[in-house]
Amino acid sequence: MKISNKMNKQYTLIAIYVIITCSIIYILSLVAKNASGIIAELMQMLKWLLRVAKPVAIAFILAYLLDPVVNFFENLYEKIRIKKWQLKSGRTLAVLTTVILFLAVIVLAISLLVYNVTNQLRLAKVDDIVILATNYINNISDFYNSVLDKLEKVNIHSDQINAYVRDNLTNVISALRNGGYSFVNSLSNISSYITTLIFALVISIYFMIDGKMIKNYIRKVGKAFLSVKWNTRISIFLKDADYIFSGYIRGQLIDVFVMMCMLTVVLSLIGVKYAILIGIFAGLGNLIPYLGPIIAYVTTALSCLAFGEYKKLIIAVIVLVIVQALDGNVIAPKLLSQSIKIHPVLVIISLIFGNAIGGLFGMLFAVPVGALIKLLFSRYVDTRLKEKQEAQEDMIKKKDYESTIV
Repeated sequence: MKISNKMNKQYTLIAIYVIITCSIIYILSLVAKNASGIIAELMQMLKWLLRVAKPVAIAFILAYLLDPVVNFFENLYEKIRIKKWQLKSGRTLAVLTTVILFLAVIVLAISLLVYNVTNQLRLAKVDDIVILATNYINNISDFYNSVLDKLEKVNIHSDQINAYVRDNLTNVISALRNGGYSFVNSLSNISSYITTLIFALVISIYFMIDGKMIKNYIRKVGKAFLSVKWNTRISIFLKDADYIFSGYIRGQLIDVFVMMCMLTVVLSLIGVKYAILIGIFAGLGNLIPYLGPIIAYVTTALSCLAFGEYKKLIIAVIVLVIVQALDGNVIAPKLLSQSIKIHPVLVIISLIFGNAIGGLFGMLFAVPVGALIKLLFSRYVDTRLKEKQEAQEDMIKKKDYESTIV
């Protein structure tokens, strides 16, 4: 009887395993048949989550960048003891002051940019634009013909070159057309961008006001669900991330403003046309390593070559080399301090990964992320070496102890 009961249990267990296995196989077959539809639904859900998370992420970044300004005004109001305002705390007044100041700076910057762009375009006469276009066309045509003549001498026929150029021109035109369509679509979605920014600004205000309370609550949750060891690790990681990101982002923003002013002034003194526009866009390009100097050199060269100002081009290139050297060796290191210690090769690799993952937005934060990963890896290596060294010392002590006993 006992044997039969035991056999029945075994058969029942085998039957359950068979049913579960068949069910899993059936479910996987259904998933495989409808994989495209399931992936499409998952992508739609992911897009929806990203759309919801976007204003929150922007709000967090904005609150993070403006937090030092809020702390400054909060300390200032505590010193002068403003008690006439019926607000929750001095921090609320500090946040309102910071937001008003931030919006004023944004409006002023946009106004200056629009004024300078329109002023530069207004100063550009129609004849200058025609001359500029004619010079470019003639230079390209002369260069193309000279290349064809040289290739004919080495038995490379112009028909092959023309076919190659024609194919590439078709690709370029289609790429420009697609870029134009995407630009128009972006303009049509401007209302959604504005709505996202408004929501982000409102959420960032709450982040800045209740930032300390949110931090304390997160610490409380961490203590409740995580061990002391993991709490310590997370705390160290967040401090490192704050040190690197705050130093890099704020330093880069100041560097952008400084380079805008310097490039605009020096190019204007040399007499380069569109110096203000070149200075603005080259300064903004400094947000991404190595992009700012490229924009400065290329736009300056195009401006000078278009009007045949070769002497100004030589002087401008020399001055740009000096300015970029000053920025790379004095200004940027002072602003970034010790927050970013990263090899140029690692910077380039970080930019490549940042561009692949998040495009332009990814490139903006690629360098501090790379620096943080490098710091964490260096600490891990140091910890491993320390553990090995301690293990070797323990082995030596153990051998010495055993030898003394013998």
